[in-house]
Amino acid sequence: MTTALLLAGCGTSGVDGVPALRLAIGNSLAGAEGMTADDPNKIDRTMASGCAVKFYTPAECDRHTKASAKRRAELKS
Repeated sequence: MTTALLLAGCGTSGVDGVPALRLAIGNSLAGAEGMTADDPNKIDRTMASGCAVKFYTPAECDRHTKASAKRRAELKS
């Protein structure tokens, strides 16, 4: 019973919509570069989901695409 009450409570409280979620998560991932060759792939997968559902703005998605391409070129050299 306690578990059910806790789960019900979690479903009815917390952030309310995208603006609150953006405040909680932020937008610093857009343009993140990473340190290793695997990092850009991980960051891109996360950003792609956010861009697909319009969590990130078109400008943030564009900034990330450009930063990712630049970082990939740097890591290759």
